[in-house]
Amino acid sequence: MAYRGEKKEQQELALERMERLMKLAFEESRSGEEELSRRHVKLAKAVGMRYNVRMPLEFRGKYCKSCSVYFTPENVKARVNSKEKKLEVKCLSCGGVMRRNYK
Repeated sequence: MAYRGEKKEQQELALERMERLMKLAFEESRSGEEELSRRHVKLAKAVGMRYNVRMPLEFRGKYCKSCSVYFTPENVKARVNSKEKKLEVKCLSCGGVMRRNYK
């Protein structure tokens, strides 16, 4: 069983790994390597689940929750639903929709 100090160190290391993987996913998505980018996002999510660490705020809305593709202007469609006061982001790879409040 891990001691408290060890667990904290493991979580900090996991957070660094997640940030590095998400930056790699961004670079790969810009260069057109969608499958490699998807793999990096899946690994980052797996590291977070393994060490009980949440995804950093700067990366939370930048990938599709269902197919793990990193969003670029070519594979996403965003619109504002003013009636419900929500931003709707649609993934063009799988058709999944994310909704966020914008009040």
